[in-house]
Amino acid sequence: SPKKAQPPASRPQSPTRIPRNLPPHLGTCLRLQRRAMLLELQNCSVECDGDASLGPTNTAASQQLKDLLVGTVTRGEGNSCFVLGPRGSGKTALVDRAIASLNQTPIVIRLSGHTELNDRLALREIARQLSLQTGKTYLTELNGDDDQDDDDNPFLDAGPSIDIPPPSHLPALVSALTTLSRPVVVILDAFDLFALHARQALLYCLLDTAQSCRVGQGNNGIAVIGVTTRIDTINLLEKRVKSRFSGRMLRTAAPTELSFWMKLVERVFRARIEAPEEEWEPLWALAVDNFIADRKVLEQIQETVAVTCDIRVLQRILVGVVAALAPSSPFPTCAQFLSAVHAQRIRDPFPHLSTLPYPSICLLIAAVHAHTAGHDAITFEMLYDAFREQYRASAAAPIQVAGGSIGGFEHLIAEKLFICVASSSTSIAPGFTRYRSALTWDDVKRAVDKMGKTSLKKWLTKAQ
Repeated sequence: SPKKAQPPASRPQSPTRIPRNLPPHLGTCLRLQRRAMLLELQNCSVECDGDASLGPTNTAASQQLKDLLVGTVTRGEGNSCFVLGPRGSGKTALVDRAIASLNQTPIVIRLSGHTELNDRLALREIARQLSLQTGKTYLTELNGDDDQDDDDNPFLDAGPSIDIPPPSHLPALVSALTTLSRPVVVILDAFDLFALHARQALLYCLLDTAQSCRVGQGNNGIAVIGVTTRIDTINLLEKRVKSRFSGRMLRTAAPTELSFWMKLVERVFRARIEAPEEEWEPLWALAVDNFIADRKVLEQIQETVAVTCDIRVLQRILVGVVAALAPSSPFPTCAQFLSAVHAQRIRDPFPHLSTLPYPSICLLIAAVHAHTAGHDAITFEMLYDAFREQYRASAAAPIQVAGGSIGGFEHLIAEKLFICVASSSTSIAPGFTRYRSALTWDDVKRAVDKMGKTSLKKWLTKAQ
């Protein structure tokens, strides 16, 4: 009889349920998946899905910046522009993307207003970056009096340093940028801080060099790009500096569509790996599908985007979820996401209220009652009287507020739970000094709920 054909090798079936604990042989897969997701988060930006998903604002800014740099690199033009936008809107990524798209690699000089606090430090950094990218030292013959202000930067290396001209030769160094073998792109991060430098000499030299650079003069081009969050930066420039600026201002804005942020989350969690076990991929895909489809996860992403479109906030939230993955909890869950979101939202200013002594909690509840009665300013004597009245009306065990003294109240003042609203005076006894409570009814309620004291809960409920 003819030999029966062998059945084809069966593929791993799609799992129908997710295990609570990770099988031991999948531990390597979990480590690889976490590493891939963290790498995806590290390289994540509003620019990473291509121009189509950037939104109309960033798409237009990206194309305009590319055209400007193409003119500088290919035709030798001198250009200048501002890239304006809120934090996390993709300004730096947009500039890096435009530079990477060029056919010719220019010399890129990056300066930051947060580190280059004066023109001398900026000059030092320009010379250092030029030396690293070209292998040459510039204007060494002018470096005769460069040792007088070495204490300006306490972070300078004690080893051999690059020869740097003094600040008086800043125009000569900047004008030499157009004579280099390749075009130059100068990126000024936190541009508004450079406008605070004395006489704005650095900005004047850079913008004047860019304005005087003409096509056909035999020099390479130069582009000066200012990156800032302040939309009024141009008003900070002096008249002579503003006259050298081209006036180009490119605006960026992070996408507000929820679909963009959901794709971002999906791309992070669906980072591909070479899994050593075949069953890992369908198992992980099922867990991610359930996570993305969770209504509470969607609501939290919507709330986060409504508060801020800063992609770095979402990155920190997702890092918290990835960090929580472990063999005992190997797949992303809604609880992990909610915990990460809570950690990135505004932190609780008084997280240790529930650990306060019983008498201190009584003073806080008395302050809530005083606020409900219309007394925003309270004194220790007012709170102590309210506590004694509550004690007489209840069957609770006798409790004294620091023995009737003001010691416990002073501890709450030191913790800034009560804030003084009147200037101190020797004619006013400490028990009658006026304060206001920094807590709300919800803050006190959470602390009372954690303590679990029924008598305190009933007393606080009366203040509603």
